Amino acid sequence: MTAPTPILELVRLSEVKPEPINWLWPGRIPKGKITLIAGHPGLGKSQVTVSIAAIVSSGGIWPVDEMPADVGNVLILSAEDGIADTIKPRLLAAGADTNRIEAIEAVREGDQRFPFSLERDLELLRDTEASLLIVDPLAAYMGGVDSHKDADVRAFLAPLSDFAQRTEMAVVCVSHLNKSSGKEAILRMGGSIGFVATARAVHIVTTDSTDRSRRLFVSMKNNLALDQGGLAFRIESKEPEPGIMTSAVDWESEAISISADEALESLNPEERGALDDAKEFLEELLADSSMPGTTVREAATKAGHAWVTVRRAKGALGITSEKQGMQGPWVWQLPTKMLTDPEDAHPTDVSTFGENEHLREPDDDLRQKITDLLSRHPKGLSNEEVAIILKAPLIKVEAVRGDHG
Repeated sequence: MTAPTPILELVRLSEVKPEPINWLWPGRIPKGKITLIAGHPGLGKSQVTVSIAAIVSSGGIWPVDEMPADVGNVLILSAEDGIADTIKPRLLAAGADTNRIEAIEAVREGDQRFPFSLERDLELLRDTEASLLIVDPLAAYMGGVDSHKDADVRAFLAPLSDFAQRTEMAVVCVSHLNKSSGKEAILRMGGSIGFVATARAVHIVTTDSTDRSRRLFVSMKNNLALDQGGLAFRIESKEPEPGIMTSAVDWESEAISISADEALESLNPEERGALDDAKEFLEELLADSSMPGTTVREAATKAGHAWVTVRRAKGALGITSEKQGMQGPWVWQLPTKMLTDPEDAHPTDVSTFGENEHLREPDDDLRQKITDLLSRHPKGLSNEEVAIILKAPLIKVEAVRGDHG
């Protein structure tokens, strides 16, 4: 008997009806997708997932956004916390409706009980009609998969991603960060870049560097929505029932403005001093007028500032760069400095184009960003890693790196 001939299945996009993204937590956790929550041990990752579970189960109000959650059932797959002495007390303290929350203990086959396996038992969750699945931590349920091999990680996560999409279930997985410092946040994820690439949203939990009791919940990656701003919280002691002591997340009411890179940045004093010096240099240099980037670089070199540090200072200060005309220079400008009087500017800084005629940064600016990035990673980065870190289209990264040879 001959094997059937493979047939290519195609779909004409004109026949596809566009669909909106459905959200569990609007703008932060999508339904039908994988979301990662990562952080170092002991900072409150699991506490955050408990808070999310409580809000979903009770139809509570999402913090900061002040939007009511759609009531739904929740499944918890936890390998580190006890159900009776940790998870249940925390849920009660968070105001959860525990009638809508179930913990997965094991899989029974006849008289035998087996630990739940994401590879083997995933389809058993289909009939639960849950809107949220929490996996804490993801690494505990990966079996023998090598978390540092990109192909293995993607192959492991593909069925989970497909299951989430078919069931419209939001899958929130807890992960750890590695101990490296001085790297972009996206490279601090434990294991392969495949974790970040597969997830549609990634959030980190870390400590506020100025207040060790304050925690930050910040978006590292979100493919499906604009940045909603980060959140801050504290872990407060609670007694939901007499004699039952536990803790719960106490969210602050206002959003915070900080990037994942900034939140995780752990510079030594010398590096921090260099960055502060570069920021002060730029503030003084651009205080009275905008200036072409080439002029800024020349001035920075003369002042003894490393260009990589200057570019980091540029980002920290929110300095913008705009193309002045078709052949004009890229001009750096402090965010609060809006030039209204031609006498305030250098002649080359004044654009003859209208407000909407400024051009976006072309490939040569992306090339510079890639060069700066690779200078900090001598071992090299893949095109996909570069695209994720710089939040640039992969096709443009490939084109630019191709130009580099």
